[in-house]
Amino acid sequence: MNKKPLFNFLSQLGLLDTVLFPQKEGDYAANLHSDVQNKLKLIQPDAIYIFNNRPFILFFDLSSDNNKERENDIHKKVWSFDNSPIIFVIKELDIKIYNAFNYIKKNKALEEISLTKDEIKEKFSFWSLQSNCVWEWFQKEYLDNKHKRESKKRVNERLFQNIRDVRSALIDKDRDPEGSVPNSLILRLIFIRYLIDRGIKIDDEFIIGEDLHTKRLSFSKLIKDYKKLHLLFVKLNNRFNGVLFKDIEVDLSPEQAEALSHVFSGEYPEKGTLFYGSDFYFDIFDFSIIPVEVISGIYESLIDPATRNLQSAVYTPSFLVEYILNETVDNHLNNNNVSECKILEVAVGSGIFLVQSLRKMIEKEIELNGNTNKESFSERIRSIAKNNLYGVDINKEALKVACFSIYIALLDYQEPKDINLYRFPNLLNENLFEADFFHVEHQYNEIIGRINFDYILGNPPWKKDDSNHHLEWINNHKIYSKKIKGKIEIAQSFLLRVKDFMTSNTEVALIVTSTIFYNVSKTTQEFKYNFLTSFYIRKFFDLSPVRRLIFEEKNSPASIVYYKLSDGTNAPNNIINHQSIKPNIFLKLFKMLVVEKYDKKAIEQKYFIENDWMFKVALYGNTLDYHILKKITNYPQTLNDIIDNKDILIKGSGIKEKPVLDSFPFLIGATLLENEEVSQYFTDRNKGNIITEEDIYLQSGRRKVLFEGNQILLKAQTENESDIVISYTEAPFVFKHDIFGISTTKDINKLFEIYALLISNLHTYYQYLSNCSWGIATRPAIRLEEYLSFPYPTSTQEDKSKLINLIHRFLEPYFVFYKEFKFGEPYKDKTILTEINETIYHLFKIEEYEKDIIDYALEVSRYQFQENKQDLITKFTNNKNDYRDRETVLNQYASIFIKELSNIYEDEYIQAQVYSLEHFIAINFIFSSDKVDKKIVFVDKVSDESLILQKLANNLSISQITDTSDPMKNLFIQKDIKGFEDNSLYIIKPNEYKCWHRAMAWYDLIEFKELIEHEELNPQN
Repeated sequence: MNKKPLFNFLSQLGLLDTVLFPQKEGDYAANLHSDVQNKLKLIQPDAIYIFNNRPFILFFDLSSDNNKERENDIHKKVWSFDNSPIIFVIKELDIKIYNAFNYIKKNKALEEISLTKDEIKEKFSFWSLQSNCVWEWFQKEYLDNKHKRESKKRVNERLFQNIRDVRSALIDKDRDPEGSVPNSLILRLIFIRYLIDRGIKIDDEFIIGEDLHTKRLSFSKLIKDYKKLHLLFVKLNNRFNGVLFKDIEVDLSPEQAEALSHVFSGEYPEKGTLFYGSDFYFDIFDFSIIPVEVISGIYESLIDPATRNLQSAVYTPSFLVEYILNETVDNHLNNNNVSECKILEVAVGSGIFLVQSLRKMIEKEIELNGNTNKESFSERIRSIAKNNLYGVDINKEALKVACFSIYIALLDYQEPKDINLYRFPNLLNENLFEADFFHVEHQYNEIIGRINFDYILGNPPWKKDDSNHHLEWINNHKIYSKKIKGKIEIAQSFLLRVKDFMTSNTEVALIVTSTIFYNVSKTTQEFKYNFLTSFYIRKFFDLSPVRRLIFEEKNSPASIVYYKLSDGTNAPNNIINHQSIKPNIFLKLFKMLVVEKYDKKAIEQKYFIENDWMFKVALYGNTLDYHILKKITNYPQTLNDIIDNKDILIKGSGIKEKPVLDSFPFLIGATLLENEEVSQYFTDRNKGNIITEEDIYLQSGRRKVLFEGNQILLKAQTENESDIVISYTEAPFVFKHDIFGISTTKDINKLFEIYALLISNLHTYYQYLSNCSWGIATRPAIRLEEYLSFPYPTSTQEDKSKLINLIHRFLEPYFVFYKEFKFGEPYKDKTILTEINETIYHLFKIEEYEKDIIDYALEVSRYQFQENKQDLITKFTNNKNDYRDRETVLNQYASIFIKELSNIYEDEYIQAQVYSLEHFIAINFIFSSDKVDKKIVFVDKVSDESLILQKLANNLSISQITDTSDPMKNLFIQKDIKGFEDNSLYIIKPNEYKCWHRAMAWYDLIEFKELIEHEELNPQN
């Protein structure tokens, strides 16, 4: 077939050397997952664009093949594939682009993306793909914009919604509250459709037809004849065994059978019928192509929402499972060159860990022993499933879905013609147990207690729990210093309970709510100490900053913890591989976990034992942040120490309204301030409302003295998740819960001192890197004890007087503004604010480089977890008055390098040549014995990226810095490329503000200095 139009098109985009074409066997020369390779063989694209081993774009050349049926088939299959967001269809006269995540049924096609030829060249050029420009555009225009939820209906969402709609219409809440009957029916029907779509022969007595379309119609008609359908169920039970067609008798009324038949044939439900109002896609779904992990995900649709909420079951995304298995099961199979790996999944749910592990074992079995002998291969993979997969779950319906998913996985690796009589292994009550994980008397303890597991995996419930078995286990094992009677985080208990099933060779990897490592309550601290001294933590992968992108419905912070048993003595010296992930387009659009260079750290376990804030610093900070925090927390006093809370300075939380417990008459006549009336820096005395006799019935009215004199008001909630709200007022006010106050009638100067410390950048920095919820929890808040834990520096009377004077000057415009009625906002004097910050830096002996590190936390890190503020950390401006001004930022970065390198090479002159390009920025530091006119030169005459790379180093090429198969070599993932030449050193980074912030210059310098020292110690290099 002539593929010239495709080649010409790819050449115009600059992609001819980047895309992959199918080989003789239909495979693509890439490290693609075998399942993806097999699905691509069915879809048959003529070229694919790969990034990080994922097929992002599929190209189809239909220029010499005007087969409409083939084109329609492409649309359906690509949508079911659910791996590639965009496809190109090249025809004789035009080129069509489609959003492959959105199939529009009425059009019988994917959603078309309308672009001119010039727009196609611009958006899909090599550099646009490499720098993610096209994906940011695609996200904004086709996923986030006017299409909203409608355009986000990917195949998994449609499938899950369709299943929920069928289940909801068929369930009998009175006789079958758990929905066992509709659940069994749905699983059976999907299983049969899977057999049909795979081309597995069923029985001509029930399903007739030579082609796929005819067989599907035959199946739809069979559903109408429910008695005959039931006979097929019996036949399939005899053929396959397993749990799917056993026990539960499924009965349908003629109306239900008729309606269900129409659903599977693709007809729109008529008004007045059972399924009217739902939009079904069963005629579009291709179960031979839909990823098996999507099929596993139907568990979420089969569990009643109330039951799911009660059990706090959270569906584990397949990409997260794959990430965990790559580091556990894959390693075990490859390192030991075996095809078996014993796994226990706690809180089984859909069984996705077991299913995906089984797939990896089967693939390794094929690699080691082949699959040419079909009969022995079938038997072998059945025994692999039976001998290696174990699990516990409190919900029997979940275990049925797990069995179903395992069956599908077993069939997936066998050819249709080889599947005639195939007996599924018995798993229920032998491998998979319906039980409370904390019920130590249940039979499962004895059965799985005899097994030496290689891995214990899972995603335990995310809730506080006080069930009997749970509390009994906690208290019998004396986990905490006092007996627990109320609810406690069950994830903590899961992390400790698995010890009962571990050997010295077992590794655990559990997804748990992150808050159990950040909270500072006594029980949490006891748990952390117990956990960190009992186990070796191999890796801690913190997903808290992307909680909204990982678990979309739950929106809760999570972490993956990998650990093994310790010997009880060396745990503090263990090195934890700490990694985290921040919001990025790869995760948002493609569900790819891309970890940037500076989000990978190796930290001794003892630091997490010794410092409550270590998890936070590891997440949002770095080595230099650790040293800054240790430095400032080394001061002996805190704000809490200087507040006597009796006579001079009073502290406390605001009144609490409900439930009403008493009356507090001393509040009558005082002014009550609403939380939203508290303004940053200063709150006007004219705000609030007078408290009447009707308002004094409360849970707690606090102390009268707290609401007297001048006050500092502190908001518990951060403003827009970014700013601490500290406010001074002379009112005084009564304030509500979630506002804290520090008040005085006797020492305003001391109050001014405290106010200065609290509004400082150093205090904001301290709170951001030590607070247990800011940047972690769903509703971040700072508690009063956290505010008052800020160190109080030793200072001279002169320093104190200076600070007090600065605060007088800073507040004066606010006093003046509110004395006269004016529109707008009072003037905030940034110059005085800078002086306050510099004075406090002086008191804490903060060095210049430390100020840069602090600024990075305030200008970059505190926005990293906020998806809607990514422009603040990535985009430059061209405004000299803005801290993100491109030229200013690059000048500051280069200046630090020149100054520090000049201290090393005192007899040489250094010039920085800055190449600020559209997709990346490069700085070349050139060493010379001759004096240079300008230390920093912006080179804007050269715009060709390849020429600049050649200028920096002889061996640099575009393909080297944009490797799409290896993230470690890709500039836009790892964020920098550094190197030496004979008389220069260079650094290349993406065109992003955060990469060139002056704080990054200090980290980059550390790396260069280490490289220089290494070269000097090894001159032969």
